[in-house]
Amino acid sequence: MSMTVKAYVIGKDDCHKEIRRFGVDQDVSTSFEYLKLKVLDVFLGLRTVPFQMYYKDEDGDLIAFSSDDELMMGLAVVKEGTFRLYIKRK
Repeated sequence: MSMTVKAYVIGKDDCHKEIRRFGVDQDVSTSFEYLKLKVLDVFLGLRTVPFQMYYKDEDGDLIAFSSDDELMMGLAVVKEGTFRLYIKRK
């Protein structure tokens, strides 16, 4: 079984520049490093630039995460079985 991720690369004016959907196996879904590598596989343009990943909490705020524990907090607010991931270049 896998988890669906809908990933948005956000531009400077906070509009979505690119949107992609991909699956992550359930057994690695809580691994920040695995998710980061998967993002680099899907968005080739991010391989040469630093970036930060975010999720939206129940208040609609973008929450930055960079560890397994923080990712698990983001997975707790998954709606309709899809983890929405927001990516900003630093």
